[in-house]
Amino acid sequence: MLVVSNIDLRTNAPVIKPSVFLKSSVRDFILNINNDYRYMKTGYYVSLHAEILGDDVVPTTEDAIDAYRLPILLVRASKNGAPTMPYIVTDSVKQIMAEFGFPVVVFAVNPFSFNSFQTAENRTALYRAVKSLSMNYRYAVCAQPLRGEMISCKSFFGQCSFEDANVMEIARKVFETFNIPICKLHIQKIDGTAYLCSLQPLKMDELSSSDVGLISKTVSRFSRKAGLIDANSLFC
Repeated sequence: MLVVSNIDLRTNAPVIKPSVFLKSSVRDFILNINNDYRYMKTGYYVSLHAEILGDDVVPTTEDAIDAYRLPILLVRASKNGAPTMPYIVTDSVKQIMAEFGFPVVVFAVNPFSFNSFQTAENRTALYRAVKSLSMNYRYAVCAQPLRGEMISCKSFFGQCSFEDANVMEIARKVFETFNIPICKLHIQKIDGTAYLCSLQPLKMDELSSSDVGLISKTVSRFSRKAGLIDANSLFC
């Protein structure tokens, strides 16, 4: 197993930087550790390069693209048993109000946004949120009813530090479905029940020293397992 990472990991596993890997013709199982796997970002290109070489890679480009396309994220995660909120994808403020009323939470669907979400409790705030997250109505947005508390948690290989069994189960389900090693999950809690709302990349400055330590330990564990079992079963 070869680890390709833009994060300075503390592990005995063989690790190279993305810039080195993208110039190589390495044949191996590739574990792609990156803070951002969005389309046209370095993490995406690492997985694409591995696939072009014929390497098995985690995550695949298909999973990376699907995880960052919110409607696809919600459909696939729901099919795997993760509770999700009802939603509509639209560029119409009137449709959002007719469907859900207030308050609502609005997420960007366009592939270039790093914004998390915006909440709206009235018509003016909703127009402002949709205009901002749709890049001045160039793209649709994903709207969901806001019925509880919005929380955000960092997820590393399906593990999160949020001390709530339902939240931890959602993190596990999302990783089981998409194999995204590093991400941020947005979750809505309603009367004690957790619902997946969105997934986004982590910024580098959001990674703490303890986060890097956890990632490093997990990579080391996978590296030891890789010598004993086949790569496709590493993440089951």
